[in-house]
Amino acid sequence: MQFMTILALILAVGQAATPRPQTQPQRRSVGNAAFAIVVTDPSGAPLGDVKVTMTGPVSRDARTERGRIAFENLPSGNYVLRFEREGFFSLEREVVARGGAPIDVKVILTPEPPPPPPPAPVIAPKPPAPAPAGDPVAIDMTSFIATLMQVKDPLVEHTHADADEFLYTIAGEGSVRAAGRDQPLHAGSFMMLPRGVPHIIVAVTRNPLVLLSIKAGEHCSAP
Repeated sequence: MQFMTILALILAVGQAATPRPQTQPQRRSVGNAAFAIVVTDPSGAPLGDVKVTMTGPVSRDARTERGRIAFENLPSGNYVLRFEREGFFSLEREVVARGGAPIDVKVILTPEPPPPPPPAPVIAPKPPAPAPAGDPVAIDMTSFIATLMQVKDPLVEHTHADADEFLYTIAGEGSVRAAGRDQPLHAGSFMMLPRGVPHIIVAVTRNPLVLLSIKAGEHCSAP
């Protein structure tokens, strides 16, 4: 019995004295692949401040300086690169990373078209300007002579040397012969005879021809 107890103590001490293997911390795998990225516009000018997002075995993001950027120490594998900048269409590129020399990635971003101009405002047409009021005109009525005429028999040919004659037909039918031409007269007709023109007034029906004769001019006198 004492022997068994002593043996158990010896085994316990031996196990406690045996050093346990230490767990090594896991290290992040690092490769030797690299991307050398160049971003330009369609004219070839480098584009700075382009946001480049990389996803794949590892993920990174950065912005270009003078159109260039580099991602180094990458494990091999497939990566997706996304390029974004305001005023340009975004672009994605799939690239395979392998060890060795850096892989050149050249990208051209296309500018977005400018926004359409805003519609022109609708301008209501201006109302027409009111017609200017005419200046008042004063007429010397002493230069007008109005005569109510009732013609049954033809008036002999006569002339008004110093006045123009205006004939307004009130009733009846007739005619005026002036300068070799006959001008018919009827109710509502209006005729002007210049001064100095010989004329004859004739009624053509049994009813009398009623006329309003207005003479305009100086030193007017009735026929």
